[in-house]
Amino acid sequence: MSKIYGKSLSFLLFLAFFHISSPAQTAYQLNIKARGEGAGILKNYRYDRNPSDSLSAFQVVNDVLSALHNDGYLLARQTDFQSTDQSIQVLVEVGQRFEWLVLKAGNLDKGLMRRAGFREKLFTGKAFRYTQVARLQDRLLTYAEQNGYPFAQTRIDSLHISKNKIGGVLNFDPGPAILFDSLDVKSEMFIRSRFLGNFLDIKMGSPYNHRRIETLNQSLSSLPYLRLAEAPQLTFQNSEATLHLNFSKRRINQIDGIIGFLPNANNDKELLITGQFDIELYNPFGSGKMIGLHWRKQNVESQTLSLEYEHPNLLGSPLGARLEFDFLKQDTLFTKRDLNLELSYRLGGSGSFTVFTRQQGANLISTQHLKDVTQLPDVLNFDLASYGIGFYWNSLDDIFLPKRGMSFHLNASAGNKKLRPSSEIPSDLLVGVDLKNLQYNLSLSFEKHSAIGQNLVLLNRFGGGLLLNDRLFKNDAVRLGGLNSIRGFNENFFFATRYATTTAEARLFFDELSYFSLFTDFGVVYEDFSETPLTDYPIGLGVGISFSTEAGIFNFVYALGRSDIAGSLSLNQSKIHFGFTSRF
Repeated sequence: MSKIYGKSLSFLLFLAFFHISSPAQTAYQLNIKARGEGAGILKNYRYDRNPSDSLSAFQVVNDVLSALHNDGYLLARQTDFQSTDQSIQVLVEVGQRFEWLVLKAGNLDKGLMRRAGFREKLFTGKAFRYTQVARLQDRLLTYAEQNGYPFAQTRIDSLHISKNKIGGVLNFDPGPAILFDSLDVKSEMFIRSRFLGNFLDIKMGSPYNHRRIETLNQSLSSLPYLRLAEAPQLTFQNSEATLHLNFSKRRINQIDGIIGFLPNANNDKELLITGQFDIELYNPFGSGKMIGLHWRKQNVESQTLSLEYEHPNLLGSPLGARLEFDFLKQDTLFTKRDLNLELSYRLGGSGSFTVFTRQQGANLISTQHLKDVTQLPDVLNFDLASYGIGFYWNSLDDIFLPKRGMSFHLNASAGNKKLRPSSEIPSDLLVGVDLKNLQYNLSLSFEKHSAIGQNLVLLNRFGGGLLLNDRLFKNDAVRLGGLNSIRGFNENFFFATRYATTTAEARLFFDELSYFSLFTDFGVVYEDFSETPLTDYPIGLGVGISFSTEAGIFNFVYALGRSDIAGSLSLNQSKIHFGFTSRF
């Protein structure tokens, strides 16, 4: 009894010494020793010999003991310590190493053993590591939770110890089988429970899967029109699990239009109509679909039209469909149409894999000027049918206005391109030109949002893309510049066959949906559709404000841009992007 008391007193003094000396923050020299065979074993363990303070030294000793326990030295313990103002000497008794005599499978069937990675030979005559046993039990319980048995238990029965040998039997109790019941949905807006069940892959009568619950918040964050009013709740009754969801409505639908009338320089008797019109409807009919229409006409000759339709969970499956159509009229040079149809398969709550087909076509508006050309023009009629794959992943906390998380998007495609030269082009210019060829397209984007404190968010964004073909034309090029790419320039100012852009932006929020911003955009733009390829290095910088009102969101951005084409930074060439978007 006195020996036990003496050891306990020594241990308390050891703790007291560490606690009292910790405020001094003195650098220590720590030396952990063992006697006999234990000294050789201890040499295999590395540790910090110069902890910054006494509490850190105490933690180092505990870490070494934990490592010994995990490697089968279950009786390893500290037996003595000596300390001075700047050094600590700790004596450890390593003890004998425990091994498995055998761990038998018990009532585990072969299928469950295979899924959990259990093999008896791994637990026969091998060193005893309790973390190995814990991982095995965790794999068994995880499999059970994802296949209808959330209350499963594992246990080691018939445990016996003979000298340094440990034996036992691993048994598995699945508990009651649990099925998903219907979703209990309360919402300020109309949304079909059937759609939500298909989207979350939680269907009535299907086996309970805890993975669906773990990814629930991430999955719901990809639906911009919904916001949880309170944390989801899960209840179990009569072998059924019911998920309770309470949503508040989010004002995100948009209908806006601006029409302007300007004097027509080409005809004094007519007015030039300019303007823009935008429609974005989310979750019409409560089925999660999305419909969009965007029209722009900002100068005399050019205009754009974009249509989009998104249909999630086709026929109740994890497949989604998206249809996009873009039409561009570029001055009096050409028109271009772009039809994209994609099918996506959701990968859990964070990502999706897509396959798509893209049909593009370009036509010259006027061909009279081609009769006298002496070289192949940089704009030509063509048709391009391409097929590709894509991958999308995100961990954003809000798909509409994120403050934390990352997103990544990658698309790659290849297709057959057919040139349709105008009959006005001299035939000798077409000698050696391959009218049918392959064209490749690669694009990617990455962005990260980092919250610094409660109000500051840092945004880093990178984008890039390239077109590969022996002969590219101006109406092949990707359009860059403007509010959604490189600010400080007109919309679609740059034509690029290869490009890379990066953005660094700081946003200071003064309420949940309103912020001031300070940003810089940088790009490398390569044009490879003329006799002399051009590389430009545009940079844009500026400030902005976005604030939310009851009626909608007001945006104002002031930016300066510099490039080899546009010239140096100049206040006279600054760009102001502003708008008011009504939301309902």
